[in-house]
Amino acid sequence: MSRATDRVYARAGEAATYTDRNGAHTPCVVMVERDLTRYGEAAQVSTRTAVVGVRVSEVAAAPRRSERFTLTADGTVFTVDSPQVSDGVEHKVFAA
Repeated sequence: MSRATDRVYARAGEAATYTDRNGAHTPCVVMVERDLTRYGEAAQVSTRTAVVGVRVSEVAAAPRRSERFTLTADGTVFTVDSPQVSDGVEHKVFAA
């Protein structure tokens, strides 16, 4: 699964910088999903605007609330709202 995930991130991922609560910056590649209808009503009624995925190989600890992902290409900032799922390969978080 890790190889398949790496291929998806290589083809469709976006370069970004992850900034944790301590201000440490980590370059990474993220997958941003902006269509939250697939995640149910809780996502639709909140201020969440995206689900951001990042590989565990690039950001080892699961991102926490208020930490940020900044897209390199256009400077868009996604602030972590809450975790969605985290496994041995990938973290996914709701972000605003």
